[in-house]
Amino acid sequence: MTLFISTSVIILCILLLRNNVHKNKNSLYICFSLIFISLIAMLHYFNFTEPNQFCLAVLAVHIIPLGYLIGPFLYFYTRNTLIHTTKLSKTDYLHFLPFVISLISIFPYFFTDFDSKLKIAQVLLDRPHYISKINTSWLYPSYINILLRPINILLFSTYNLLMLFVFYKKNKKVLLDKRQDYIVFKWLIVINSIIVLMSIGYTNLTLNFHNTTNDLTTSEEIINSRLLLNYILSMLFCLIPILMLVFPVILYGDNKLTNKVKSKVVFNKDDHESLITTAALILDFVKKEKNLLNPNFAITDISSALNLKSKEVLYCFNVILEIKFTTLRKELRIDFAKKELSSDALLFHSMEGIWMKSGFSSRTSFFVAFKEVTGMTPLEYLKSLEI
Repeated sequence: MTLFISTSVIILCILLLRNNVHKNKNSLYICFSLIFISLIAMLHYFNFTEPNQFCLAVLAVHIIPLGYLIGPFLYFYTRNTLIHTTKLSKTDYLHFLPFVISLISIFPYFFTDFDSKLKIAQVLLDRPHYISKINTSWLYPSYINILLRPINILLFSTYNLLMLFVFYKKNKKVLLDKRQDYIVFKWLIVINSIIVLMSIGYTNLTLNFHNTTNDLTTSEEIINSRLLLNYILSMLFCLIPILMLVFPVILYGDNKLTNKVKSKVVFNKDDHESLITTAALILDFVKKEKNLLNPNFAITDISSALNLKSKEVLYCFNVILEIKFTTLRKELRIDFAKKELSSDALLFHSMEGIWMKSGFSSRTSFFVAFKEVTGMTPLEYLKSLEI
């Protein structure tokens, strides 16, 4: 069953990537988190449930560092989905430190001949407790990885749930108004809750393994010693592919909380007249640099700041101002970038500094938008200023 579920999760993750990665790069984080969990599940399956020397030799040790990526990737996916970004800050890369240390520690093992790996695998099959005696790491004892991996995942997934709780308290009304956003939010709650429970159970199994195994303990005895907990972990693991199917928007739709609010509400004449003044206030609010140049600036920010309904904001843009919010935001940002390029800003900032300062989330989006609005690339625009 574990092998079937692991394979199913990997296949569904490939499907998720195929449908979503071009829409939202955060799909990479959740997919690789689930794939790494599946690989670890396979490792335990071939070690304890259906012993297989060859598969154990292929998976054992090699995938140890990947366990330290599950927590950070799950955190990046959860946080970035909430704040509408795909970028990582410089401090985010510190979360990869345990992975790097673990990888460096076992790096020499990658160059060990496969016959030796097969012998180690057979020893682990015959006497599982030898895992604490066979050292494949040169920086620290190998068994430390077995203890730290589930704790690392537990810390990240627990923090994610706290982050989601705070987000819900601040954005409850907006979430309830947007059906797709609420579905994605529920998915984040459920997947993090499952991984919290799995990491708690796995930590318990790991501690039990190190406290109770002895020279005569077999793989079957290890499984039977915590049979109920093993069943619970298996059921939780089974929920992952089921949930991916229950939340089809995750597989086939955009798996991030959207900034878009679709509305076809028609206002009467009196409402229209009163919203003309509102539209002017909205336009002034959008033109403020601190708002315009915020990469995450969205319609929801306008609604919250001016105490308006999303449908009123949309009506002001689409009917009164006769321009889409995203189009206006893009044009105003390009106007700001043109002023920066026309000044001496490049003497103090690189081109990267210009697009970041102009509120764009990436170099590509800046160049594409600049070309759409001006008909020239930023470099062509600079050359035109020299003529």
